[in-house]
Amino acid sequence: MERSTGRQVSLRSDLWEKEVCNGFYVLKHALLGVAKSGAFAKPENVRGHPPRMVAGPGSWLKASVEDLAKCCVRDYVLRGGTIEFDSSGTLHVLWISVEIEAEGGELIFDARGHDPGLLLVDVTLRQKAPLLVLFKQVSRLTVTYDPKADITLIGMLGVPAAGLDSNVWSVVRIGGNVCGLSSEANIRVSTNENSDELLIRYYESNKFGDVCININNIIL
Repeated sequence: MERSTGRQVSLRSDLWEKEVCNGFYVLKHALLGVAKSGAFAKPENVRGHPPRMVAGPGSWLKASVEDLAKCCVRDYVLRGGTIEFDSSGTLHVLWISVEIEAEGGELIFDARGHDPGLLLVDVTLRQKAPLLVLFKQVSRLTVTYDPKADITLIGMLGVPAAGLDSNVWSVVRIGGNVCGLSSEANIRVSTNENSDELLIRYYESNKFGDVCININNIIL
């Protein structure tokens, strides 16, 4: 029910976390393997927290928007692995959280498909954990920082005609100025009559048509 990278795969679990290690898992298949414990069927465990799925060292967890909608897990942890999201999931709009622990990891957003859902991802960085954010097949990616709210948004939904990103179906929100935007080096726009400002930076795609942002290298 899972595809292996050739290394021994394992799935460690308790009532609080499900950790995938050293393997490649498609979420809708991996859920079948861990559902026997019953933890995903419970809204909370004995600690009063909802269950979390952890992408541990050497693991690659892949999930579509539709897969995410079908399970009750909304909290994920990057602990040295990779989480890849697929846009498939017409009419689904989801908000999930991903905590980046000290080991860091990668967040990958696949190319927009013909029936995309909408995924909003809240990211929490622990210390200066290394985080790579990759958007596939986007011509441009917009990053904004709101100094007043102290929030960075990676990705703006829309079409080029509106001055927004094309083929972007997910937005990542991270607390702090994690991309190092400054009023001297980046575009400033006023958001209201009180002169609140947003700082904007555009990232152009590489020769493969992808945009890759390494948070660890540019975090202040």
